Amino acid sequence: MPILDLSIHPSSVVSALPRAMIGGFAGTLVFTLMMTFLAPEMLGHPMDIAAVLGKFTGLGKPAGAVMHFLLGTIGFPIGYLIVGPYLPGPGWLRGVIFLVAVWFLAGLIAMPILGVGLFFGGAKEAMAALLGHVVLGAVLGSVARLPDRSLQQRSL
Repeated sequence: MPILDLSIHPSSVVSALPRAMIGGFAGTLVFTLMMTFLAPEMLGHPMDIAAVLGKFTGLGKPAGAVMHFLLGTIGFPIGYLIVGPYLPGPGWLRGVIFLVAVWFLAGLIAMPILGVGLFFGGAKEAMAALLGHVVLGAVLGSVARLPDRSLQQRSL
């Protein structure tokens, strides 16, 4: 009896790691610029995740900026490489779907722990953060160019 095998070849995912890291860094840079320059126009104040992370850890804003970029350059790309091939759509859309899920979990779990409040402390902040995560996801997904999962039939 044939069954469907939804699989990807591990080497194709590993070969996408450098591209995913470049996409993660570029997306994080754009996200950071949006938090610095666009958020004040939307909210009346910048969204400073580096300061939040630095205060939470007690290591200061420069260390918070390093943590922010490490998460965007290494953490999110690795997560995307694991989950992305199983998401629907073209690469940019898979990146957006992945980072919207990250945004949801960050708003629900991470931001309250960091002292910002549930869903980034307010509706406007949540929407600004969502916009940043969507842009980051689109850049990450576009640059990473993950392989599509293959549908194969195999017998038991």
